[in-house]
Amino acid sequence: MVAAILGILSALLMFAFLSSRGGSSKSSTVTTGGATESAVVVTKDIQVGDKVTSDDVTVQPVAANALLPGHLINTSDVVGKVATAPMFVGEQVIPAKVTTFDGQTTLAYKVPTGMRAVSVQVPQESWIVGGLPQPGDYVDFLAITTLTKQDPLTGNQTPDVVAGLVAQNVEILAISQTMVATVPNIDGTASASATPGAGGTAAAGANAGAAATAAPVSSGALKPGGKDATYEKAISVTLALPIDVAARVELVDAMNKSVGQWRLLLRQKGDTSIVTGTTKWTYDDLFVPSASTK
Repeated sequence: MVAAILGILSALLMFAFLSSRGGSSKSSTVTTGGATESAVVVTKDIQVGDKVTSDDVTVQPVAANALLPGHLINTSDVVGKVATAPMFVGEQVIPAKVTTFDGQTTLAYKVPTGMRAVSVQVPQESWIVGGLPQPGDYVDFLAITTLTKQDPLTGNQTPDVVAGLVAQNVEILAISQTMVATVPNIDGTASASATPGAGGTAAAGANAGAAATAAPVSSGALKPGGKDATYEKAISVTLALPIDVAARVELVDAMNKSVGQWRLLLRQKGDTSIVTGTTKWTYDDLFVPSASTK
């Protein structure tokens, strides 16, 4: 009986000790020995778009060798801000995962730094891969022009058909009025610009500053398409482009459809490669054997 009483007393003393340290035996960030520092940690799971409350975070001692770069030490630096990424119980809060974003859901907050939002009209669903791409997907912009050229000696006219990549790795910001659902980290100070591609094309640069962090949002104020959404009846597509590339895209879009057309080529998720070498093809290349498509 004495041993049982001593065992219960030991358990109570251990619980009191852990409680005095601000945590429990289940917290992975609290240490019971060695150098420690205070850090803000999550006490409840937080989803993207959730506003952080005082009940969601607390300050706990964390082993010095387990501290994350940029860790916060005051809950006042977090409470009232919005999560830009999921956070889970026991996780340290860092500035990159919260923002003072408060409902800025307009398209202007989704345009990457150094880019411009430009829309093109969609005459047929086949021009936009059957209407299957979603806002947030990346595409290549292929232009096709059908002109004629005249032999200066004979005066004979022959077709001058050209297809070429005007832009590569381009983000779709919106299809009709459905925008990509994101929570921009408007507290960022870094900047990014477009990375020039080969053959006069351009690759969309990484978002920074006003749109440094992009993640799905659950807010009803946004209009995400959803994983099953299709856009076969869409009448416009809005792309993020450097201003010089945007001008070339608009030149093609302004052409009579019997002379100039365009197509979006959907990229595999995560593919950021840039086509090098030949990026323009003519009527003479039509029946030239090409590389295997397997």
